Amino acid sequence: MRKFAVLLAFAASCANENLKETEGARRAFEEWAKAASAGDAEKTLAGFSDANKSQWLYIRLNENDPRTRQWRGQLTGGPRTALDLWWGQALKHGNGRDEPLHSMVLDHPSFLQLFREFFVLEARAIQTGLSRAEVTNTYGDDSGVTVLVKSGLGKPIEYYQMVYEGNGWKIDLYKPPQLGGK
Repeated sequence: MRKFAVLLAFAASCANENLKETEGARRAFEEWAKAASAGDAEKTLAGFSDANKSQWLYIRLNENDPRTRQWRGQLTGGPRTALDLWWGQALKHGNGRDEPLHSMVLDHPSFLQLFREFFVLEARAIQTGLSRAEVTNTYGDDSGVTVLVKSGLGKPIEYYQMVYEGNGWKIDLYKPPQLGGK
């Protein structure tokens, strides 16, 4: 009987930890969505995991975007070397997530400026979508916390995968709604 009581106490403490985790991720998402819908590019980027930032840059480079090409051409020294080494590996893997960018690139002021340029282009769509975002559910799993979000009545659910990185919860992956039941 005593072992059963210990197991129940342990299960309850795990449930409390999971609840704290999901609530923390939920608050982080809501703060991030508020900053993004207010047009704060710096807080929006800071709310991304390093893997998400790396994937974002991988997509821009892979699209051969002129702004990103110019940014890469102007990057020098250690950050440029780290970027080129990462880019070679990212091309081999077919994504920018498997081996995230080095912090000397992610923390470089020009990286934020590049993100800001793209953010400004999409600001209206971001504001429209995220200003109405409502968290409908959160659940934790082995990889972090999934946040389910609706951006208005009758809108499909969007999935945001959150991970705890550095000093808080970060958006690691966004999965757009699958329309047509697919």
